[in-house]
Amino acid sequence: MRRRIGLFGGTFDPIHRGHVALAEQVMAKMNLDEVWFLVTPQNPWKRDCALSDDSFRFALVQQALTGHAGLVASDYEFQLPKPSYSYQTLRRLREDFPENEFVLLIGADNWVKFDHWAEWEEILRNHRLAVYPRRGYDVDEAAMPEGVTYVKTELYDLSSTVIREKLSRGEDVSALVPAAIVPLLRNKYKNTK
Repeated sequence: MRRRIGLFGGTFDPIHRGHVALAEQVMAKMNLDEVWFLVTPQNPWKRDCALSDDSFRFALVQQALTGHAGLVASDYEFQLPKPSYSYQTLRRLREDFPENEFVLLIGADNWVKFDHWAEWEEILRNHRLAVYPRRGYDVDEAAMPEGVTYVKTELYDLSSTVIREKLSRGEDVSALVPAAIVPLLRNKYKNTK
């Protein structure tokens, strides 16, 4: 039986409560069997950003998703060329898992510049997209092409960048990230001061 898999890509540095809640909402509203959190080694839009170690970010995602049915941590992109272009990842996924239907999850901030993505037309030809709201980015649902669905979810004004800044200052982030990863983050950032 064909399974519908949502693909939620990101650096997840670190993963936060908004990521998890958003994926659960999209999974329910789009009738997905699972959502794979594709931990990205290098985002082509953020080539100059210093990232935490790949294995550390992947471990955070694994821990954060424990107990969340249908949410899966994936290091699939670690074996692909850097930077991680979505069209390349999707091509490989279609080859490796032809039995699955893959639905790409992107924020409205990415949708408004989607025509600047590498091979964006190929992505649209082969995959459904689920676009979720981001504050400050208005999307014209009526103008969306076939195969693109605007999924009305809660707005999550959380930022991994802000969380890293708080951690570097020794501030408490336990309200912002899944409880399971708080000790891992504290341990990492206590050694950076």
